[in-house]
Amino acid sequence: MGPKRQELIEVLAKLADLLDINGGQHWSAWLLRAKARLENADYSGIEYLLQAYGGMGSFNDFVAPQGAIEGQPTGKPGYVELNDEIDALRTKAWEIATGIKRNHEVQRI
Repeated sequence: MGPKRQELIEVLAKLADLLDINGGQHWSAWLLRAKARLENADYSGIEYLLQAYGGMGSFNDFVAPQGAIEGQPTGKPGYVELNDEIDALRTKAWEIATGIKRNHEVQRI
């Protein structure tokens, strides 16, 4: 693993920060565990990260909450843009991780 690993680590750090302050503490912690493995050059960080994607209740399903007062959405300013940014980083992390995985599998053949 090389420059792509470093790029993925940076994406995971940004994404974990966004999630942590926007109602996604569970997924933030998941990404930080994957990031820690990758920082130690542990390939299992790729497998662990990719386990978060797919299936019901997965990371793909996360949407930052708007907030509510008495059960009514408050329309938190920047809500749409925030979720667009989370989605873009989530997609980028998946693309980098699957690329690393494909490369890793080809090298093992």
